Amino acid sequence: MKRHIFLLLLLISLVLSACNSEKENVTTNLTAKEAVEKQEKQDSVLEELEKINLEVSEEELGNIPPGKLMDDFSYEEDVVEIGNTIPQLDHDLENQLPAQLELLINETDDLDTIKKGLVAMLASPHYKEIIQNSNAYQPQFEEPYLPDPTRSEGGKEITAANKAIILLDASSSMLLQADGKLKMDIAKDAVKSFAQTIGQSNEVSLVVYGHKGSESDKDKFESCSAIEEIYPMGNYSKQNFHAAVDSFESKGWTPLAGAIQKAADMSSSYLEGTTIYIVSDGAETCDGDPIQASKDLVAKNSNNTVNIIGFDVDGKTENQLKAVAEAGNGEYFKADSSEELKNTIQYEWLPSTLDLAWAFTMAPDAWEMLDEYKIGEHYPKQLWTIGRRESHRLRDAITIMGEKNLITDDQQSELRDWAMERSEAMREVYTAMAKKNREKAEAKSKEIRQRVDESVEKMKALKQERGDIW
Repeated sequence: MKRHIFLLLLLISLVLSACNSEKENVTTNLTAKEAVEKQEKQDSVLEELEKINLEVSEEELGNIPPGKLMDDFSYEEDVVEIGNTIPQLDHDLENQLPAQLELLINETDDLDTIKKGLVAMLASPHYKEIIQNSNAYQPQFEEPYLPDPTRSEGGKEITAANKAIILLDASSSMLLQADGKLKMDIAKDAVKSFAQTIGQSNEVSLVVYGHKGSESDKDKFESCSAIEEIYPMGNYSKQNFHAAVDSFESKGWTPLAGAIQKAADMSSSYLEGTTIYIVSDGAETCDGDPIQASKDLVAKNSNNTVNIIGFDVDGKTENQLKAVAEAGNGEYFKADSSEELKNTIQYEWLPSTLDLAWAFTMAPDAWEMLDEYKIGEHYPKQLWTIGRRESHRLRDAITIMGEKNLITDDQQSELRDWAMERSEAMREVYTAMAKKNREKAEAKSKEIRQRVDESVEKMKALKQERGDIW
């Protein structure tokens, strides 16, 4: 009996021993698994830190991820200038930092990795936005008004729309004299000068009408049908244009409506708008409706315009020409003498010598440049501000690590030096970005000044060629 009891107790003991051994194995296995997971997590954190680039440059700052403890730090808070004051740590950040710093030191004692860890925690979240804004800067100087040869001071501005068609009346009434000279010759001289001016920036065409047949009834059909483009639409050539103007004489009737219709047909194939310039001394005499023709021209393209100079016309004719210009969304000018025609075509559309003498003031002056420099420096200065704030956060974190004995005195000294060097590198990035925007402003100012100078020289040459004093 005793023997049976002994064997039973021995069996129970063996079973219990096996259970304890199995439990110990399970516990050991769980501890090992947790250790592996912990190591993997640590390796993952260190791997992420390796992706942080400590180089301080415009490119790297633009790519750096926001600090994980800086999610709630607003742009408005970050860019407030700090002057000579030392910004204090945010209360929540101050409470979070010690635990995060301890975790960092538990994961590594390598100083470069610690630096990356500090940046990963405390980097400003606004570098990328500020750098993009700075790079998008474009100077906003007021564009100068360079007097356009197609401008009238007395009315609205007239600007050729890349293509200009000059319609010149060569009817028999242009054989009359004005100021001792044929009206036709006066008009030709004026048109030559005008074409040279607008031909600098527009393609030009010359259409003449009424230059065939005679004013007699028997020649009416021939004369009213005589509407001819004698200088094909294209770039201005002084020699060819002058030859075209000199190739005809005044002869017959006035097919004004037909001439406008001719211009409408020509312009229908142009993508852009066309500006029509008409020099005429008479009303329609070929039974056409020039007002309707002008309306039709604009209906085909709302950017088309009809501008007319009435040269030595009577009241009835003037009323018709005004209505034609109005129907064509253009302007009517009156010239009762050769001098007024010259003034209207040339002086009204070219600046005076006095204007040219003061043209340099249209380019940005020193005060405008200073204002633009400040605008261009706005975002680079913000980058410098957020860089200074970040530097103070880094130094505060380094101080906390030193006070908690997470790093040695030597490590603390080296890390503080690094934080200061990083701050100075931020200053250099700010300086380079500000310089880049300053150069943009200077280049734009130079470009505007060059356009002003070129315009002045062009106008001076045109005025000199025509013999203007003023």
